[in-house]
Amino acid sequence: MRLPEARLETLLAEHLAGELGDRATAEALARQLALIGLCWSAPAVPVDEVRTIVGFTFGNRMAPSGNRTPGPVNQALADLAVRLHQATGARVWAQWEVAEAIGRRLGADALEAIYPGRDANAEPGFLSTAGVVEAVASRGGGSTALGTVAVVAVRDHAWRCVELCRRRGLHAGVPEGWALPNRYDPESGQPWTRERLTYLLHDLHCRALDRRDALSG
Repeated sequence: MRLPEARLETLLAEHLAGELGDRATAEALARQLALIGLCWSAPAVPVDEVRTIVGFTFGNRMAPSGNRTPGPVNQALADLAVRLHQATGARVWAQWEVAEAIGRRLGADALEAIYPGRDANAEPGFLSTAGVVEAVASRGGGSTALGTVAVVAVRDHAWRCVELCRRRGLHAGVPEGWALPNRYDPESGQPWTRERLTYLLHDLHCRALDRRDALSG
């Protein structure tokens, strides 16, 4: 039987109070841990309201030349984004690996690719999930212009994608009734996207850093 989240938070606070010897801090920490660790099913939006689609990359493949290619997970995300566009007519904003996997299936008027910046050696930098959200929000004209946003992401990544979109003021959610990819690529060029437990810990790490930064102002 699943305990309500509030009860789990209370039990966690009681345990931490004994560990920390500080009830107030234990309760505050329990609230943060509940926020970053208990939610994995992303909220949804009705597909008939979707006006914008945002595709978030998950891993990649490294070619023998050293170049990055989309890989099978980003191909699955691209396939979903294309089908969702066909169902809604919504413009697709996609992190570059997903955009590359979409290829010519969508025209330039329907697809906006998001690329990372370049460092001093002209090498591509790391484009974070928050960076993708910021690019869409700023270049897309904000929440009013973008309308209801459907997030296309690997299931375990989707909650954080939606949370960051909403924090930026976007009316975002996963597409209601549409299954998100939930696979991992053991040959991914990003080690944290090769298997599920490693990725879940990585996502918790990202959430914890985000909460730390929010609390520290």
